[in-house]
Amino acid sequence: MMTERTTVLGGATGLADSGAQYVTVTDDADVAEAHKPLYDSLAAAGVLVPMRGRIEGGRAADGGGTNYVAPQGVASIVERVFSMSSLSPCCSRRAAALRHVAARGEEARSRWELTSADGRCEQFDGVVVACPIPDMLALIDTGEGGAWLDGASGVGRADLTGVQYSSRYALTLFYPASAAAVFAAHIDWAARYVSKADDDAIVYLAHDSAKRGGEDGGAVSLVVHTSVPYGIRALKAAEPEESVLADLRARVGKLLPWLPEPESLVLRPWRVSQVRYPVALPGGAACLPLRPAAGGRAAPALVLAGDAFSPLGSRFDGCVQSGESAAAAVLAALVGT
Repeated sequence: MMTERTTVLGGATGLADSGAQYVTVTDDADVAEAHKPLYDSLAAAGVLVPMRGRIEGGRAADGGGTNYVAPQGVASIVERVFSMSSLSPCCSRRAAALRHVAARGEEARSRWELTSADGRCEQFDGVVVACPIPDMLALIDTGEGGAWLDGASGVGRADLTGVQYSSRYALTLFYPASAAAVFAAHIDWAARYVSKADDDAIVYLAHDSAKRGGEDGGAVSLVVHTSVPYGIRALKAAEPEESVLADLRARVGKLLPWLPEPESLVLRPWRVSQVRYPVALPGGAACLPLRPAAGGRAAPALVLAGDAFSPLGSRFDGCVQSGESAAAAVLAALVGT
């Protein structure tokens, strides 16, 4: 997910979600019921509100559940969940190495030593790795975690390396508040799925400021998503971003010929977007705890998680499902069950 922010002519501020667009409650009744308290909490805090704008077209993957939007951007969901916990997240530090440190003296448990890119080292009783699988494997292979994966039964490295992600571009265009009247005169949708007959590269458009119920007087935003084949082709060919930007702006201009000139724009290449098919874990599990092949003192928790491990895949309920599963796995390891 990514929330873009800008200030346009006249000082009006604007934001737009260039990644995840809205949250749709899963059709899985059991999961929906289990996650209802979280949805209710986010709604009570105003972090999520029912989507009132019309979606033109659609996709089968969404299902028929209620659609929610985040007025302050999808990133605000993560911020709210952290604020509901006792955790103090440390952001913008890249994990560079993960090494197993043996227990010393009378210590009952060994630990993981995490080295960040800035050289700082910290030790932990448990680690959950929830980044995209290519980055996940690169991290655990810096230490013993890779061997733990290779020694796992049931699901192993081949299953993880076989996971495919979609790739696409996201283009966000910002307009002054005065453009709201122009948009209102020409479109009545908040989001539109574009058919291949209309354009063979663009699959989705969002009048993002309207979709989120933006305040009057704020900047107007339009978000554009490309198809996966277009994204893969352009990224593999290392197309210059200037060329991709020019092509997409021309295509958007044909779909919406009335658009005024934007005041600012952002092009994001999403090399790793949604998981196409998640890892099939035994028993419908939503995370993969790893253990060393050899016995010995209690091993520190190492859990692989994220949307790639949830049966529900790359949707909000899938992320929550995997997160809750990972938390339970860490707790079980810490208490020795």
